[in-house]
Amino acid sequence: MLRRALGSLGKATFEPTSLPRDAVTAIAIAPPVIAGLVLFRLPALAMLGVAVAVGAICQLVAWRAHVGGVGVPAVSAVIAVALLGPGSPLPWVAAAALIGAALNVILRRLAPGARLEPGLIGAAAVLLASSGRAASYFQPGSRLYGLEPIRLWEQYFIQFGQSPVDAIRLYVGNIPGPVFATSLLAVAVGAAWYWYARRLSLLVVATFVLGALLPISLFNWPVRYQLDSGPLWFVGALILADRRNLPASKAGRPLLGFAAGLLAVVPRSRGYAIEATIAEVAGLQVLLALIEGGGWMAANRARVWNQIRGAKAQPVARRQKRGYRPSSS
Repeated sequence: MLRRALGSLGKATFEPTSLPRDAVTAIAIAPPVIAGLVLFRLPALAMLGVAVAVGAICQLVAWRAHVGGVGVPAVSAVIAVALLGPGSPLPWVAAAALIGAALNVILRRLAPGARLEPGLIGAAAVLLASSGRAASYFQPGSRLYGLEPIRLWEQYFIQFGQSPVDAIRLYVGNIPGPVFATSLLAVAVGAAWYWYARRLSLLVVATFVLGALLPISLFNWPVRYQLDSGPLWFVGALILADRRNLPASKAGRPLLGFAAGLLAVVPRSRGYAIEATIAEVAGLQVLLALIEGGGWMAANRARVWNQIRGAKAQPVARRQKRGYRPSSS
């Protein structure tokens, strides 16, 4: 057993590309999760427990239904929960985890080529449906309500162009925000692992920055304050720039990064805070999946039609095999 464990550790260290995709993702999100547990303590632990439990249940259901190739749904469940506030009611936490884990199972089974992160979809859906209850933020180490840095800046400092929170606090993550995504330092460690495992597209990261800088320059906002954001880069680097989530077209990748960076920041001019970043990038991923799925179906319409006709014919064939004959009356 010790030899096997050392072999797995060596593989993760020296051959990360040989690891299962969910194992690579789990290692990448581990630093932000650990940072969230240190900063938010019991609320973060409870949310992590809900996410892991929901993911495990979805895994068991898939096994009982003999659904293979579903990976580890708990990873998507944790990503969904990571982007919610530590003050979120647990039913909303469970809902986000369930959407992420269930979508993971469904997409791996029915559309394994879909280029989106189910956990991001789960987080965005709950943030939109909960009317702000899933965006309830605490001061780290306490249960005192606090404004997420972008919301704080929008409400009190946008007219003065000031940065109301010290850059070091923003970098470390000792601020109110999403439970497992406030620390830019932890996100940077996860992104570095992604790059080492050849899962991070630096081109998409660069074009994401360019897209974000356009509205920042146009509105004369403080650049460092707008970009020194753990949630922004959790979405932009760990999810959007993940090579498995990028379009097949090499020309489409920088365009996607630029559009995502632009749409992640522009809503701030209308009073929307960090939650808009999550919703916008989730929407782009869904749009990309629909476009690519529609293109595949158009190119393979004969194959799709044959599969539909075959599925319709199977129940009739089974009845005839059992000796069923339609009535002649």
